[in-house]
Amino acid sequence: MITLEIYKELEDKEVFIHYIPEHYNDGTNLNFSIEFKGKDTQTAWYNDNHEFGNVQETMVASIQLAHWFLENPRRIELINSGYHEEEYRDYVHEHREYLKTIMKG
Repeated sequence: MITLEIYKELEDKEVFIHYIPEHYNDGTNLNFSIEFKGKDTQTAWYNDNHEFGNVQETMVASIQLAHWFLENPRRIELINSGYHEEEYRDYVHEHREYLKTIMKG
């Protein structure tokens, strides 16, 4: 179950999820990016094409993705690195595969 306490736990770890809603005639889309303040880095924006579902589903997915990064802090370091880092290709593959598990449809 997702509760507001989870956001407090993330904040205590210097992890902040930024949300930007977009309102359309047929509904709302919620984009998100995850900031790792202690590591001075932030992810790209996700959910531009409703990949994670409605607002509630997107908030759950954003928390799951934040926890995925926290499981292995090296992933956070690789967010803005690039192919000059030996581990970057593995990170990109892992990231893509994990996203598939939390995306809708």
